[in-house]
Amino acid sequence: MKKIYLIRCHCLGLILAILSLSNIAFAQNQRYTLNGRVTDANAQGLPGVTVVIVGTTLGSATDENGNYTFGVSLPAGSYSLNFSFIGYAPTRQSISLGNQPTITTNASLKEDVMNLDEVVATGSTTQTSRRELGNAISTIRAESLAQTGTGGLLNSLQGKVPGAQITQNSGDPAGGISVRLRGIKSLTGSSDPLYVVDGVIVSNASTNVSQLAVGNQIGQANPSQNRLADINPADIATVNVLNGAAAAAQYGSRAANGVVLITTKRGQTGAPRVTFTTSFNINELRKSVYITTYPKQFGFADLRLHTIGAPTAAQLAANPGVTTTGIFRDGTTTNLASNLVDVTRYNYFDEIFRTGTGTDNAISVSGGRENTQYYVSFGFLSNQGILKGTDFQRYNLRARLDQRLTNWAKMTAGLSYSNSFSNEKPNGNVFYSPINSVTITNNIWDITKRDAAGNLLAVEPSRVNPLSTIEDMRSTQSTNRTIGDVQLNLTPLKGLSVDWILGVDSYSQVGQNYIRPYPYQAVANLPLERYPTGFAATANNQVLLLNSDFNVSYERQFNENFKLNAIAGFNYQYSQQDLSVANGQSLAPFIETVSGAASTTVQATYTPDRYNLSGYFGQATLGFKNLAFLTAAVRRDRSSKFSPTETNQIYPKFSGSFVVSDLNFWKNVSFNNVWNGLKLRASYGESGNLSGLGTYSRFWQFSPTPFLGKNTIIPSGILANPRVRPERMAEIEGGADLSFLNNRLNLGVTVYHQKISDLVVNRVLAPSYGGTNIVNNVGRMENRGMELALDATPIKNKDWTWDVTLIYNRNRNKVLELGSPVININTAAGSVYLLKGQPAGVFYGTTYARNPDGSLLLTPQGFSQVERGTQTAGSVDYVVDHTGPDGQPKGTPVSAVIGNPNPKWTGSFSSSLAYKKLSLRILLDAVQGFDVYNADKRTRQGVGIGDYAEKELKGELPRGYIFSIYNTEAWRIDDGSFVKLRELSLSYKMPALVKNMSNFSVSLIGRNLYSWDKYPGFDPETNAGGTSDLVRGLDFGNVPIPRTYQVQLSATF
Repeated sequence: MKKIYLIRCHCLGLILAILSLSNIAFAQNQRYTLNGRVTDANAQGLPGVTVVIVGTTLGSATDENGNYTFGVSLPAGSYSLNFSFIGYAPTRQSISLGNQPTITTNASLKEDVMNLDEVVATGSTTQTSRRELGNAISTIRAESLAQTGTGGLLNSLQGKVPGAQITQNSGDPAGGISVRLRGIKSLTGSSDPLYVVDGVIVSNASTNVSQLAVGNQIGQANPSQNRLADINPADIATVNVLNGAAAAAQYGSRAANGVVLITTKRGQTGAPRVTFTTSFNINELRKSVYITTYPKQFGFADLRLHTIGAPTAAQLAANPGVTTTGIFRDGTTTNLASNLVDVTRYNYFDEIFRTGTGTDNAISVSGGRENTQYYVSFGFLSNQGILKGTDFQRYNLRARLDQRLTNWAKMTAGLSYSNSFSNEKPNGNVFYSPINSVTITNNIWDITKRDAAGNLLAVEPSRVNPLSTIEDMRSTQSTNRTIGDVQLNLTPLKGLSVDWILGVDSYSQVGQNYIRPYPYQAVANLPLERYPTGFAATANNQVLLLNSDFNVSYERQFNENFKLNAIAGFNYQYSQQDLSVANGQSLAPFIETVSGAASTTVQATYTPDRYNLSGYFGQATLGFKNLAFLTAAVRRDRSSKFSPTETNQIYPKFSGSFVVSDLNFWKNVSFNNVWNGLKLRASYGESGNLSGLGTYSRFWQFSPTPFLGKNTIIPSGILANPRVRPERMAEIEGGADLSFLNNRLNLGVTVYHQKISDLVVNRVLAPSYGGTNIVNNVGRMENRGMELALDATPIKNKDWTWDVTLIYNRNRNKVLELGSPVININTAAGSVYLLKGQPAGVFYGTTYARNPDGSLLLTPQGFSQVERGTQTAGSVDYVVDHTGPDGQPKGTPVSAVIGNPNPKWTGSFSSSLAYKKLSLRILLDAVQGFDVYNADKRTRQGVGIGDYAEKELKGELPRGYIFSIYNTEAWRIDDGSFVKLRELSLSYKMPALVKNMSNFSVSLIGRNLYSWDKYPGFDPETNAGGTSDLVRGLDFGNVPIPRTYQVQLSATF
């Protein structure tokens, strides 16, 4: 912390030095009142227009009628007023301050649909007009987040960001979300972008503190919460998304995945304004999977896995009426039961699903005087999941104060607090989750039956009663979080600006996990992975993030042709995390914590993590006649994660933009009344990714172990790497922005090529090296893609307005180097691999045997079978061998790429149609050309409850069909392409009920109402891998995403 103290002292010293040079600003100030009205081309008042005296922090905003007024203390002289508003070209007007105490200045703004003069955030304190940018930046405003039917910020962004694939991984009430900007960027780290809220770098981690049970055979449940779930969307003003390396170069070693800059709402000068929003929602299961109700079964009632399981000799002897048929597979014949018996079937989904309800409420008060503006808000959200026993609650409190200290100094401070609590159930990737317990259990048991003591009864052997997962398993998570910032802005000299930000993100998570001992364990023969004797665990996660940014910027207009913008800055970041986990089994009666576990089963871990990162940044932009711009920038980083030989990491950036339509010739061409605007842009940038680099990867680490009844440590098998360094991405981006038909049609086109090098891979070593593996920068990968964004206003008149937006994204990912041909990503749900020359995270496994013409090569009984031949271990290549009897496959089963979870393209269509006070909004979200590894489908058929099983029971499929295809992993791959009705809302602005009420509206909102897809599962938008970037598209026990109906009321006073 000494280094942090010195940084603060140096920043404060520099600020004081600048202040001492600025005494010239105090020359005999006088008091003036500035007022006026700002209108559009139709002389209608424009609310929310920012009015600022150029070169100062003095200013205000217009009210709902377009009027503004504010007071200043300035020396007499000539000044310029700048008027700016989103969607309009800014304008400046000269004013003269003399003997008159009141100065009235009116202004009229013209629409600028291309938004070339809109100022957007590109860093913590840096802002740039769009015409200067050589790269694409997307902006999403508060109105796009207001009527989405969800209380999650990231959920609200789905379908609204060019270049982004935003996926909800499950129907958890907190809505676990994965965000990828322009594809996968890391093999061992995260591809999640960097999030910055009001200049504060915040965490969006999904640390597991509640799904703590680790199965001995089938993996571990994955967390479904991101920490951005703590943020209330009602507090957000704008979200700027920086997709590329050049756009995010200011953030250096943490920018390879892109940057999301979030700006919260703040107060404006004027009387207090109270805004209140409340909503009530209903969540329901949108679509169920097919579970058979056909009252027949093969063999006898107690035959497990009756479609694929062969009766034993003892079972045949006990059931003399059973007949069998021999099915040939994998070189052997298995005798399957072929007779049918009567059974009663139940719908277990009725017992675990429900219709959930929720409410989302927010109230804010904002206002201020000439020198002081404030914003205070409170929010409460409660949301029940569609799975019984699951819910999420969140409380939010936020305050922001803007204080003008002098004409050239302004300070702002913000503080937010959130408290959230969730009740959860085991999610995907484990057999004892509610969904999987239904999927793996034959539905011939009445799971609601109980013994005399009220205990649930056992179902078939080795299976957990599905109701036990609802009633007897508890997972809870509580989070307390504080995000705060203090900012100082100085403009002591003309063209000079000094900014300092100190930001803190601190939170604590406490998770509890409890599985009671099963009362039917003795008869159920439960395997260890189901925890028959009970399980308890607790986790505590303490996180502190600190960042300090000090920037000095200078702007100068040399003459009418050339203008320079330059910025230099220093950034320091510190991250600290302490995670402790304890768990135990064989619980004593009536004790639900680890203290009740048998001492021989208790395990405890403590994982500390600390690192720092500091960087210097410089950037200069030279503009020519406000139509051509060249930008060059560089950042140098140092971090405690870097090896001594890799101390300094340099990240350059170059970009250029050219507004062709501002040339004189454009005004005289014949097509300019149709084609109104054209801006060309190009950029090159490099950035890094620290997430793939462990804090202690460069050290030889030690592991604790018991020895002779005492604790000691031994060296781990992971060797130290003295040259480990951050992953690096270099990107070339080019694009154009075009406008047509009097700016009623606007098109943005972007193409990019990313080369990602120094990817961290855990490379396996020969024993002669003295260790088992080493962390090494040996991987390479690339992303190529295109982004299109089309905005149109087909109708705009006094009564009607119709706005349409189309987004199209295409990305192609390829792994170029791994250090080995194949890397298996271990997961219980499916076969996920990294393969050289393939997209990251493809599905790789056994496939169908085929004839030379591509048709299926069938067994003599007419069934499909796995392909066989010769294949070297660790190789993706194989040689087919069909030299067996009658041309049948021979050799060992071979593996091939059987599916790809990365989509060919994503896109969206949104429409907003308004007639007077009535408005209708629709958002269609499309993800096309990707595969889902449907492990649940295979399991349902093997248990005998799926649609294939019913067809086999009815004789519509031959007996043995499921058994023959069961081991062919390609059978588990389904097309996941979908188009979802993501959002639908109908709003009406009501007459004011009381004096001073405005914007009183009622809205009916639907979310995820319908999906056009051919997927046989609940929902193709799913992932049992949780928020993992590489493990995508796995359907294995995940809670489906619900359909949501919502009614919302909002008003402003």
